[in-house]
This record gives sequence, structure tokens and C-alpha cells, in this order.
Amino acid sequence: MNFYLKVFLISFVGFLLLFAGILFAIDVIYSDPSSPSDVGVNDTTEATTEDGTEAYDDWLDEDEKTELWKIAEGSSRVNILAFGLNEQLADTIMLFSYDPETNHTDVLSVPRDTYHYIEGYEDPALKKINATYGMPEIGGVNGMKRVLSEFLGVPIHYYLKVDFEAVKAVVDTLGGYEVTVPFDMDYDDSFQSLHIHLKKGYQVLNGEDTVKYLRFRKNNSGSISEGDVQRIPRQQHFVNAMMTKAISGKLPAVINTIIGGKYVQTDMTIEKALKLAVQAAAMPPENIKFYMLEGEAKMMNHASYWIHDPYALEKTLYGFYGFNLDGETETTETSTEATSGN
Repeated sequence: MNFYLKVFLISFVGFLLLFAGILFAIDVIYSDPSSPSDVGVNDTTEATTEDGTEAYDDWLDEDEKTELWKIAEGSSRVNILAFGLNEQLADTIMLFSYDPETNHTDVLSVPRDTYHYIEGYEDPALKKINATYGMPEIGGVNGMKRVLSEFLGVPIHYYLKVDFEAVKAVVDTLGGYEVTVPFDMDYDDSFQSLHIHLKKGYQVLNGEDTVKYLRFRKNNSGSISEGDVQRIPRQQHFVNAMMTKAISGKLPAVINTIIGGKYVQTDMTIEKALKLAVQAAAMPPENIKFYMLEGEAKMMNHASYWIHDPYALEKTLYGFYGFNLDGETETTETSTEATSGN
């Protein structure tokens, strides 16, 4: 079952649930006291505050906070970490940064092989940021929030952990995923019972085939081989297409699918989610911008890592808050284009 968790863009489901879906699900949730735990609200075993979250403002001493961190603390933006799981490894790591004042959302994809060393964890595999979730003592959802927050340099207020089945269920609910498959995809793995056979060209994929499309890494012949970074534009196109389709009028059906399937866990309270949902319900698709953690692939100690560019990351995040690195108002926006597909 866990190989399906390599599907990458499941986090958009959590986005919909938070920013629009709670509005439609609130009556159902309040009518059944067991519903919050059923859908994963505040469902975490890590140490938490009274509202189910670990206080991000206790993570750093005041003298450790950078100028960017202080700007973020003074902003109305809400930062949400979304990820799926492949056993004890995080997959599809994304930061959703929502600005309720401008009704804009910025989405930053963090490659799972991003190099990040944590003292005391010397195994090469543990130096990848996706290993954080499964690390003894410091892992779990709060570990993900804290480590990603310190790595990115901005506070992360909430998390979303999304189940793989959400992709198939929501795609089918929305009537399929319209995409132009860039090349013939033929891959067979009998060990995983995985068989991908998609033809090049425009298609409307059902949920099961969408999962296969997003999982695709290489052809049987070996003529095509993709890594995590190369697939990010495809992932972002999928997120954008599905969000646009859902926001256009099918949100109630999407939320019913999510709630019924128990696909999402989050530490956001119902009250906070409802408030954001009301603010974000009318957000137009063009207000959603996608970015990727810039850097380069590198082999170290016989392991492949994504070595990020700290300056580029800082510049991107300052841009979220309307500033460039000189502290002036940002006048231009740069983002990765979700060009894969239609």
C-alpha cells in the first residue's frame, strides 16, 4: 500500500479542505462530536499546546530570530506545511503561505532529497529532509513543522498530513484530470503490482491513472528517467488544475469526499479553518503562485542530495512578504511555471 504514497501532489486536497472545504463541512462536524478526530483534526501524538499545536514562537530565542522571521511574525500570513508519507519518510513536501489581506497563496515545493544535517543523525539517509518525520525523539508532525520552519527561516503555523487515496477519490469526484501526457509512459514493476501504460497526447485521466501519471519515474527501456526535481512542474500543474476545477463550483462534492474518506490530518482548529475558509472561498486561480526550492543535485558519500541555494530561498521568501533582500517593496513576482500538461 505504501508505494502509492509516492504520489506527489496530494497536498492540494488539504489546501481545499482548509481554505474552502471547512465552510461546507462545518455543520457535519459539529453535529457529531467524534468527527474532528475522524478527519484528523488535532490528531497527533506529539507534545502540543492547548489548541493541539506546538508553539512556534518557543522554537527560537529572540536573539536567534532573523529579520525575515520577525517580518513573518508581524505579518497576517498563515504558513501551512503539507506532506504525505512513504512509511516513515515524508513525501511531497510543500509550504502553503496564504495572505488573507490580499487573498493570495504562494506554494513552495521542497524536494524530498534536500540536504539538511541535524546533529546526532550521521547516517547519509538521515541527512535528507524527508527523513525528519521518522527520526526518534525529534520527528513526527511537530518535528516536521519545527525542522522545516528553521530550515526555511519562517514560522510554520499548521501542518497537513494527507493520505494517498485522496488523489484518486478527488480526481474521480471532479470528473477526471485533463492533461497532455508528454510522452508514452510504459513501466512495469511486478513486485509492487504497478503497471503504467499511458499514451502520449491529450487525455482525461481517472483517479487511478492520475496516480500512475504522477508516480511515473522511468520507462521499461530506461530511455526516460526522472528524479524528484524533474517531476515538480508536473506536480504543480496537477495541483493548479485540480484547485481551479474545484474552486469553479465543485467544492461541496470535494469536501464530502475528503470528509467521508478521512484523508486529512491537521492541527488547525475548526474555528481557525472556518475563518480562513470564509476569506479564501473567492480566491481566483491566478492568485496562486508556485515556486521550487532552487539548487542543484549532488552526490555525496554515495548518496544523491538536492543542495539548495540559501540566497535564492531567502529572496523567494522575502518576496512572499512583499520585500526584496534590501528591504524595499517587491514590485515583480517570479515563480516556476506549472507548464507540464495541458
